[in-house]
Amino acid sequence: MNKPRWGLEAWYTAHLCYGIIQLVFIPILIPTFILDKTGSPTQVGIAMGILGLSGLLAPVLGGLADRYRAHRAAQLIGLAATAIAALVFALSGANFMLHLLAAVFLGLGSASLLMINPAFIVSGGYEAEEEASKLTLLNQVAIGGSLLGGIGLAALTEAGVSFELRFAVMFFIPLLALFVTASTNKQAAARIKVEQVSEGSEAGGIMQVVFSRFGLIFLAIFFVSIGQGVITGQFPNYMAEVFKVDAALSSMALSVSAVVSLVLLSLVGKAMAKVGGEKVWLLAVVAKVVVMLGLAGLALYAGQLVAYLPLGLYLVYLQGVTAVDMVQPAIAAKASRAGAGMTQGLLMFAIAGAYAGGNVLSGISADSFGWSSLASIVAAVSAIALVVGLTCLVSKPKVAIQRTTFNDSESTSKL
Repeated sequence: MNKPRWGLEAWYTAHLCYGIIQLVFIPILIPTFILDKTGSPTQVGIAMGILGLSGLLAPVLGGLADRYRAHRAAQLIGLAATAIAALVFALSGANFMLHLLAAVFLGLGSASLLMINPAFIVSGGYEAEEEASKLTLLNQVAIGGSLLGGIGLAALTEAGVSFELRFAVMFFIPLLALFVTASTNKQAAARIKVEQVSEGSEAGGIMQVVFSRFGLIFLAIFFVSIGQGVITGQFPNYMAEVFKVDAALSSMALSVSAVVSLVLLSLVGKAMAKVGGEKVWLLAVVAKVVVMLGLAGLALYAGQLVAYLPLGLYLVYLQGVTAVDMVQPAIAAKASRAGAGMTQGLLMFAIAGAYAGGNVLSGISADSFGWSSLASIVAAVSAIALVVGLTCLVSKPKVAIQRTTFNDSESTSKL
């Protein structure tokens, strides 16, 4: 048997681009640009909401990729859409309708990359240990991209570079990634196994997928993602209002978290290979509940605390986010009856909808019950996710239908 190759592959450039754009340029550059041009926080919220809701189209994109063996093309389209979005933003000026158009392209690009990149691994037919190692590297590449992007964007901003030039940089990043990925992703796409339900078992369609163990897993992911949306979207505001932590310290904590995540991902990968992604997910959610209960308790003594206590707890929470985000694609792939693209598309659908709902919930709760209520809400929905997860992740799935597996390399369609 040949020794498996667990190293980096050149197409990981697509996930490096994802880390730079999704984790840095979107949360920092887009809101500040729209606010600067329009002066309207409401329009910022609308644009960011449309960007996130574009992820709801992921199941459609994934289904098309499965049907036409177009996983390679879907990845390249994601990079192209990201580049187009940057170009539209650069040329939009104060035209809010163009801001919305760019947000749609950017949302589709991000959703496509987050859907297809992990699919190349979790549906590639790898053994558990090799799959975990490759997922670890893939996620470390994204975190590395966020560090590079954060340093680069900060330098451009500090130097007084115009928004238009910053968007020009944002344009060339996915454009370069597109050329590198297009020349290197053919073999990775060919490894994807596309599963088709045997004749006579299609009657349930998508409902048969949803109302199953697979559906329960997605429900658990939905609830844990609601919690992530509640707290991550309001993190600097929450820390400032509850613990009097300024934005500079909050930003520094995110940088520290990124560095810690690079190390943590290796441990998560080893644990995933040894005990399975399901147990890793459950442990991470337990940690999330404990951390949020801790923050809720600390809020009672906020005036007597130093900043590093709540920030330290939140850093632990972010490591839980890193862990669940890494293992969820593999968990979904193992439980799904659908194809690789549809499976990861449905995962994106659940996460996108939950994040959108979580952000709305956080604003309502902060207005109605105060900022300190957010930690309690996150603890509650995370606990619900844990309960649902325990019902569907601790037992082995039952084989419900017969499937025939095809490999893209055997298809006559070479995309």
